[in-house]
Amino acid sequence: MFLKNISQQINFDDPLQTMPKYSKNILINSWAEPFQTHIFPSINEERFSVLYSDNIATRPNTPVNIIIGLFLLKALFQLSDEELIGSLYFDVRYQYALRTTSYEKQPISINTLTNFRTRLVEYETKTGIDLLKLEVEEQADLIATYLNIDNNMDSLMVKTLNQINEKRGIT
Repeated sequence: MFLKNISQQINFDDPLQTMPKYSKNILINSWAEPFQTHIFPSINEERFSVLYSDNIATRPNTPVNIIIGLFLLKALFQLSDEELIGSLYFDVRYQYALRTTSYEKQPISINTLTNFRTRLVEYETKTGIDLLKLEVEEQADLIATYLNIDNNMDSLMVKTLNQINEKRGIT
């Protein structure tokens, strides 16, 4: 069952509330601030609703904007899945960028990424529509503008798609 992620605000008991001011300034001056302010909220979760069952008796999905945000960060920083998950679990910048600092437990595992890729591939095989490519293309200008990356996002898209193909066993 598809549900849009509605819990994107920082809670009152969020660890960021007690972070020392100098640490918070470092965080706000990092890449994570423009990512969480401009890129993360613009991720079109509805685009991916077709990957999920309409059956309301099924378990709700992991927040799609977090998964897509992770795929973008993975490509930007050229990380393996293991490095990406490690960064999400132990680096507050990733949690801040994806608005998960208030979560008691991070909502993503390597299996989550693998299962989502499988759904993407199955959908593309069935329909010919590459949902991730569409999303990366839509995010390209924002990423280039706010993260000071060359506006030629073809390289980001190629990296992202190559990483997915590697996981599928396609080179």
